[in-house]
Amino acid sequence: MQFVKLEDDLELIENLNFKNYDLIGIGTPVYYFFPPYHLFEVFKAFKDLNHAKGFLFCTSGGNPGAALFKIKQVLDKKGLRIIEGYDRWIGLDQHRCYMHFEQSALPRSIGHPNEKELAEAREFGRNLIAKALDPNTPEKVDFWTKDNDWAKFGWKGRTEPFMELWFPDFHLNQEKCTQCVQCASFCPVDAITLDPYPIWVKECDRCYLCDLYCPEQVIECDWSKQTAFMEKILKDATKRGRI
Repeated sequence: MQFVKLEDDLELIENLNFKNYDLIGIGTPVYYFFPPYHLFEVFKAFKDLNHAKGFLFCTSGGNPGAALFKIKQVLDKKGLRIIEGYDRWIGLDQHRCYMHFEQSALPRSIGHPNEKELAEAREFGRNLIAKALDPNTPEKVDFWTKDNDWAKFGWKGRTEPFMELWFPDFHLNQEKCTQCVQCASFCPVDAITLDPYPIWVKECDRCYLCDLYCPEQVIECDWSKQTAFMEKILKDATKRGRI
């Protein structure tokens, strides 16, 4: 398995003539209540989009409305007029942290997307085309509202150091490491190099794919703080009937 690298995305955008497209869609997962860091490098590479309309959607994760709000703020500067978006779809939400609950995904995301949600996606697409063809379709500005499930936390987006301060550091067990290069191969932002063992040479998205796919499990992270936090959230969500 080989993941697409950030440099591949940037090359694609550099060679793409956006003038050929009247409608541009952007979908994203949500990383810790925020779009993945590297997406903002992708957005910076966009050319002038004043000619086009756009739509946004989230595939999984917590606080999707705030993530789309943050993306729209950036795309506004590129001139893209967002006419539609959706932040209520639930996809399978997987993360290394969840492994500590003896499962690979967030409980509320298991079994999603279901048939009902796929039907909603098809209907969304049909309505989107109609809106895109209508010159009077207004701009969509309500991705973040006070009645959002996550609004009580006040998260319209977090500051950059949040992930580095809150999520565990990478610790390598060199005695177990075979220098197989898998970790570097899976890193989408090329934050890992071998010298001769893996070292993290820059900040990353904290996707922990290097940890997840290491065949020898040599990357050791202390997830105790995050696990306790997640257990509290899941317990509270169960009480409210959300899981």
